[in-house]
Amino acid sequence: MRQLIATRTCSTGAGRRGFSLVELLVVLGIIGLLLAILIPAVQAVRESGRKLTCQNNLRQIVLGIANHESANGMLPPLYNGTPLAQPRSAMDEFHFHSWRTVLLPHIEQTALYDRCVSELFATDPANQAAINVELATYLCPSANPHNRVVPDIYSPPAADGTLTFQVIGTAARSDYEAIGGYWFKPSGTVDLQNIKFGAWGEPRSYNPLPAKDAYRKARLRDVSDGQSNTILVAERAGRPDWYRKGEPVDVYPYDDPTTGMDHHQAAWGVSTHFWWLVFGHEEGINESNSGGIYSFHAGGANVGLADGSVRFLPESIDQETLNALVTRASGD
Repeated sequence: MRQLIATRTCSTGAGRRGFSLVELLVVLGIIGLLLAILIPAVQAVRESGRKLTCQNNLRQIVLGIANHESANGMLPPLYNGTPLAQPRSAMDEFHFHSWRTVLLPHIEQTALYDRCVSELFATDPANQAAINVELATYLCPSANPHNRVVPDIYSPPAADGTLTFQVIGTAARSDYEAIGGYWFKPSGTVDLQNIKFGAWGEPRSYNPLPAKDAYRKARLRDVSDGQSNTILVAERAGRPDWYRKGEPVDVYPYDDPTTGMDHHQAAWGVSTHFWWLVFGHEEGINESNSGGIYSFHAGGANVGLADGSVRFLPESIDQETLNALVTRASGD
């Protein structure tokens, strides 16, 4: 009898070699719960690192601007190079070398700066190799646009100013833009009236397209509102694709080019008309990258100030406070 019981006990124990279905479901449920907890935490850590990298990029940019101002007595001009001292008209402003190009020697990119042919427009085919170099300093790692480069770079105007709109190539992107001011009352035309200007100066005339433009040299000493209270550069990420409140509104090529943006402005090496450097007095943070301050960070965007510091401005910031941070000498 004892031997029979022992035999049955042994055979019963030998038969339990796996998990029951209930036990397996419990284990899988626990693993799923752990993944649900850990994956968002890992993603949050990664985004925190990307946000920090973005802030470091902006810090390099605003310190480079300060170094340029110290060496040259002015901020980097918005329109550089080419045979023209100033744009003949607003249409020329879409083809000059940008302020980011002039900044290259001050962010340890002298070799790339030397590759840019300043005697020619930035959009000249001779500058294709240079302006297609991707620069990590000009890219926010959180941005994820559909177009990884700026397509359809147009050829420069002819010597008589005639526009050809011939596509000559592409360009590398930038997620950071100079903030030129904000318009406080719609004028009904694409001109520069009714604008409160920021640290980058302003045109000497406010005529609409295609009038001749000339710009005052911008200096940090003109920032009477306080350099710690004036934005120089901010995120305008995701261009050339048009985003609004986290969603793509119009991916380039635009369905309606009249309501999107100038796609040239997305290129670090190409300038844009001053109109695209200002935004509306009611345009908050992360509303649209067509003209406002915009990022792919949750809850706000990074900005670089005239004193060389970087701040993360929340989407909840008071609109009047945001507008005051844009102007340089409004006493606000």
